[in-house]
Amino acid sequence: MKQNYSSEKYQFLSEINSISFERKLVNETAFDGIVKIYSLKTNFENINQKLDGHFFGDFFYSTEKGVFLRKFDNKDSWPTSTLIYLDLINLTLTEINRNNSSWNIWEGKKLENGKYSIEISPKENIEFQT
Repeated sequence: MKQNYSSEKYQFLSEINSISFERKLVNETAFDGIVKIYSLKTNFENINQKLDGHFFGDFFYSTEKGVFLRKFDNKDSWPTSTLIYLDLINLTLTEINRNNSSWNIWEGKKLENGKYSIEISPKENIEFQT
């Protein structure tokens, strides 16, 4: 039986350069609901337009100019997802890597000169220059 998520409320997630991110649970999937799927919104309408209609996982890694996110095609598309970068200065959304990683504990690491490494599984890292 699927849970009804309509009563879920947006909750604070993070703040980057006065942009406040909130998330709302819209689905739980995988093994006993371990993968959480969220809708995101901010306190800036032009950023909300980029996020509207998209679904995201727990992964949220902020940089000086933006944020890396794990985006799902829909509420039920796990493990298929896309690593994206939301540039908060230029208001662009870049799709970096589409994958089928069932690993739920993605991690970001700052390298040097605006370069980042995102671990999407124990054996796979993706590097991206911001």
